[in-house]
Amino acid sequence: MKAPVKIPNKLIESLKKGFNDIKLVMEEGNYKLFLKQFVAIILVFLAYRYLNTALQDKMSNIRGQIDAVQAQQTNEQEYMASKQKLLDLEPRFPDLSTKNDWLLLQTVSIFRDANITPKLGSQTEDNSNSTYTVASIPVTLETSFAEFGKLLANVENREEYLRVSDFSLAKSTENLGQNTITIRINTIFPKEKIAAKMFKDAAGGKK
Repeated sequence: MKAPVKIPNKLIESLKKGFNDIKLVMEEGNYKLFLKQFVAIILVFLAYRYLNTALQDKMSNIRGQIDAVQAQQTNEQEYMASKQKLLDLEPRFPDLSTKNDWLLLQTVSIFRDANITPKLGSQTEDNSNSTYTVASIPVTLETSFAEFGKLLANVENREEYLRVSDFSLAKSTENLGQNTITIRINTIFPKEKIAAKMFKDAAGGKK
C-alpha cells in the first residue's frame, strides 16, 4: 500500500492565507475586485471545455476513419488471398467433361513411371455433392514395401489433385519380400469452374 502524499506546510499555509484574503474581501463587500478575474476564469473554462470536446470529436472522427481504412485494407487482403488461392488450386482439378478418361490416364501414367504393372478396376463416381463429383479407381498390384512407399508419395505429391483414399496390404505367399496391395485412387471433378468467370487474370477469364 502506497504511503499518502505529504503536502508541504508552506503550500498549506499559502492556501489558507489566500482563502482568508478572499473571505475578508467578500465580507467587506468588495467582491467586484474579483469579478473580472472570475468572469475570465469562467470564460477560460468554457473555452477549454468547448475546445476539448471539439478535439475529442475530431479525434474520434479520425479514429473512425482510420478504423474504416484498416477494415477496408483487411477485407482487400482477405479477398486477394482467397482469389489467389482459387487461381492456384482450381487448375489442379480436372474438367468435368474429361471425367470418363482423365483419372484412368493419370493412373496408368503413375504406374508406368513406377515400372509396375497393376490390375485396374472399374471407375466409380459419387455425385451426391452439389459442387463436385468424386471419382475413384481401385488398383491391385504386387510390390515391395519400399516401392509402395515411393508410389504413395508420387500419387500424393503430384501437381494434379489425386489422393489415395484407402489401401489394404497382404504378404505375398509366392514371392518373398513382395506384397499384394489394393489401393483406391480418387480425384474430384468440380461441376463448375468459376475462376475464369470471376477474374480477368484467370486462364480464359472474362474480357
